[in-house]
Amino acid sequence: MKANLMIGEQMTLNKASFLILLLASSFCFTTFALAHSGATGIVKERMDFFKRNKDNLKAIKVHIRDGDVDAIIPLANEIRDWAARMPDYFPVGSDQKPSEAAPAIWSNFDGFKQAAQDNQRAAEMLVAAAKSGDMDAVMRGFKTVAATCKSCHKAFKLD
Repeated sequence: MKANLMIGEQMTLNKASFLILLLASSFCFTTFALAHSGATGIVKERMDFFKRNKDNLKAIKVHIRDGDVDAIIPLANEIRDWAARMPDYFPVGSDQKPSEAAPAIWSNFDGFKQAAQDNQRAAEMLVAAAKSGDMDAVMRGFKTVAATCKSCHKAFKLD
């Protein structure tokens, strides 16, 4: 009888955990969907690329913590590749809501392109650091990539 009670309690906890996970994932999906609500075409594409970039940075942070430098390489390559293409995803006239792009992108497009190139170079350095296996260099590379993201957001993204 006691064993059945423990199994029943465990099943209740598993069901409760599942419901909590389901609600949390629904909230995250809804938040993501709201952020992209109404976005179409190139605006949606760039929003998706930026979300992927953010996810890659989070994953890299986990891999650094775990000491898995090999797993960092493809993620940093994706960041580098996006940075190289990023300016192409901001044609004139693509600043309408729900875009979060600041007008400074178009009024200072050379500065924006430079910020994207800085991000690209930082990601290339992170790839090289990860390939070398030098964790200190990987940490510096990750911090540099994150700093280029933050700098660009500060100058070229609406709050």
